[in-house]
Amino acid sequence: MGLLKKSDIRFSISHVSDSIVQRIAVGRLYYGWYMVAVVFMLTLVRVGFNGHFFGIFLKPMSQEFEWTRSMTTGAVTAGTLIAAGLSFGVGRIVDKYGPRWLLVGACAILGLSYFALSHVGTLVAFYVIYAIGRSIAQSAIHNGILSTFVSKWFVRRRAQAIAIAIAGAYVGGMFFAPLVQHIITSYGWRFAWIFLGVLTWSIVLLPAGLLLRRSPEDMGMLPDGAQMSIRPSVPYTKSDILASRIVDGEETAWVAASQDEDTRVDEISLTLREAMRTATFWLLCLIQGVNSMSNTGINFHTVPRFTDVGISEAVAASTVSVFTMSQALAVFIVGLIASRIGAKVTLLGTLLTLAIGVVLISSADSGVSAYVAVFVYGGSVGGSTLLYNVVWADFFGRKHLGAIRGVSMAFQLVGNASGALIAAILYDINGDYNVAFTITLFGILVAFMMLLLTRNPKAL
Repeated sequence: MGLLKKSDIRFSISHVSDSIVQRIAVGRLYYGWYMVAVVFMLTLVRVGFNGHFFGIFLKPMSQEFEWTRSMTTGAVTAGTLIAAGLSFGVGRIVDKYGPRWLLVGACAILGLSYFALSHVGTLVAFYVIYAIGRSIAQSAIHNGILSTFVSKWFVRRRAQAIAIAIAGAYVGGMFFAPLVQHIITSYGWRFAWIFLGVLTWSIVLLPAGLLLRRSPEDMGMLPDGAQMSIRPSVPYTKSDILASRIVDGEETAWVAASQDEDTRVDEISLTLREAMRTATFWLLCLIQGVNSMSNTGINFHTVPRFTDVGISEAVAASTVSVFTMSQALAVFIVGLIASRIGAKVTLLGTLLTLAIGVVLISSADSGVSAYVAVFVYGGSVGGSTLLYNVVWADFFGRKHLGAIRGVSMAFQLVGNASGALIAAILYDINGDYNVAFTITLFGILVAFMMLLLTRNPKAL
């Protein structure tokens, strides 16, 4: 018996995956919700490269190797800038080929990065490894790309679907932050990185490889599980159409009445070129860039700032759980509000609340005040994260959203890269975060003013 060729192995894996998906797709639950579940798990395991988790690792690693905070935070900047470059191609890949193998590969690299971080011994090694993991987490597994993917499956229930999908990061932060801090305290930071690596490979790789598909149209469905028309004897081609029924003894496929069916179910979709001709596109890019710079200036330094003013490490780390819990609550509450008064109006209110949260964090000096501060701030971050994704989809449609968000994410990621590093440099210069947090507050207010100027391009 000869050895199996690689092509035969790939065919077998694809065949098994398609068979599983076909069985699931004919069930009562709309298949888009399985996409939401996989994305939820993806955001769950990404938490190790999120801002507040970096704050947990920042002090123990810096103290062991005698690095300054700006030296350590520079790895965040390097990884995020790489992600900004990758984002242009990632969005187009999701539009054209779907997220399946992109996200499987991303999760494999993410887990490997966690394992490798547990073995670093030099600043150069830390920069290289952390930059790789961070670039993957902030490009292929970024909320902007994942929400773009989810948006392709939903129109009416888009806000709710995105809220559930991205809630994995909040649930992960809520439960894993105190656990990671306990591991660091009891066994050291190296074991904490290993834990995150095992978590990533054990719960995500298989579901992502088996279940992820590009869009409902590829499976003969419509967004939100809307009713399809039936055409007898439609052939299956490369498993593009998998959802089948037996009607009067004849195999049929549930397909859209025409290739343009989604334009009747969906809102008007602008191409990337059309979007770039609008003032709203560039305003939203600038808004997210400024807002991201402001947020990361806080996110990566909240835990160190609390311990600097005498709050215990255990309490400071537990504020990450409060932060993520408030994010999880906020996305659902804000989603309901946005469905009634509109995403843009809700986002304006959320940005004002975000500014209040910054003031509270910068003045917190006890455990109670720290919990209150991160609850207000975290809820605002969670709400604004959801609403930005909804606004992009509402303004420009879903058909070319991957390419559009790929460009916009470059602005967002440059903001992410600069915010954390600027705050670290200002801390090293001044010995505290007062100037850094003041700049953060100003940036959020600037984003609020720019958002007031945006208009829905499709309504003009």
